Amino acid sequence: MADSFLCLLTTMLVMRTTLASSAYYVDNGIGQMEKMHEMSSRDKRELQTEILTLLGLHQKPKPKSSTTTDSAPTFMLSLYNSITSDNGVVKDDSTFHTSHNVTVGDSVVQPIEGTDIIISFVNKAKKVPHLRHEKDRTFYFDFKDVTPKETVVGAELRLYKEKANRWKKNHEFLIQIFMLVQGKDPEDKLLQPASNVTVFADTEGWITFNMTHAAELWTKHTEANLGLFMKVLFITKGREIDPNKLGIVSYRGSEDKRPFMVGFFSSQEMVYPHRTQTALRRRRELYSYRDEKEKYQDYNLRRHKRGVSGGGRWPCQRRALYVLFRDLGWQKAGENWIIAPDGYHAFFCEGECSFPIGNNVNATNHAIVQTLVHMFTPNKAPSPGCAPSKLSSQSILYFDDDGNVVLKKFPKMIVMSCGCH
Repeated sequence: MADSFLCLLTTMLVMRTTLASSAYYVDNGIGQMEKMHEMSSRDKRELQTEILTLLGLHQKPKPKSSTTTDSAPTFMLSLYNSITSDNGVVKDDSTFHTSHNVTVGDSVVQPIEGTDIIISFVNKAKKVPHLRHEKDRTFYFDFKDVTPKETVVGAELRLYKEKANRWKKNHEFLIQIFMLVQGKDPEDKLLQPASNVTVFADTEGWITFNMTHAAELWTKHTEANLGLFMKVLFITKGREIDPNKLGIVSYRGSEDKRPFMVGFFSSQEMVYPHRTQTALRRRRELYSYRDEKEKYQDYNLRRHKRGVSGGGRWPCQRRALYVLFRDLGWQKAGENWIIAPDGYHAFFCEGECSFPIGNNVNATNHAIVQTLVHMFTPNKAPSPGCAPSKLSSQSILYFDDDGNVVLKKFPKMIVMSCGCH
């Protein structure tokens, strides 16, 4: 799907010319990016639909809050910067893979091998009736939008602890996290141990709790998610204390220290909604426009007059193609649901694969032989085509409708090199 989307993107670029605003920037052949091809409102809407479909979204998210200063977005943006290079290109192309711990701010994230979707979940305990009475001790993270096809690789509850000066710094405390489970009586909620961590009174920073089992259960059985409950035990005295007195920041604390949960998922098959009939029809139209080819030829002629060779007159090479999300209306005030990157560097391949094929066009041995056959008997074998020889993954960080932050990796989205095939 990513390959066909890239092809569609390039086709729309070279074929559509109207008077509306554009989201496309293309290499003009002399090392510069130009905003050359304008898009109609119809084309822009359909491109938005294509990209949303690729993201697995039915429609553009409308988060009630899209501030990036909260703890979860801040963490996710730091994580995004740690595992991607410029413009969202994934450093290790297979998955969000790290062979060592990743430092995010002042905390450490364990290796996340096998992950291609990362989601931070905001705490919604105050909206759940049976959790409202213990707001500083309870947590609720909504997993309803996680599908069973997304395998849980790992999950962490992250709490921030400030220094507790009322006790000696070497006093130990046990922070216990329980899953709430349904009892025999509908009103009964039982506590099932889930994870625990021992800390000192002067411990300061993010504390992580392994919640993989809970995430697996909630993904398979949404109705089993009744939330989490926290207890803090003063080990020396053997008694329970208020979490706030130990310095654990609750939902009422500083926004950059509020509790949240992070889930790491593997999706062997990306789950996309059914493609709209409009998008499918439009794709067929794009490939059937004969008159638009003349416009593309005129475009090449104008470039040639500026001293740039026309399409197909240069050797096969990678050329720049960029989609700016802001020009699609997705990074403006009130609709800033995409956090990073600012746009999509797709690139595309263009140029000739004619005899003699030079070393700089990354040709296969088959292409070299095919070129010779085509040169002597052009009606027997076509000339090799200029196509991507290496593709890389694109990652996008965005808010969903619930205010959760999602980091997704999409394979084979960015042309890294071209060759004759």
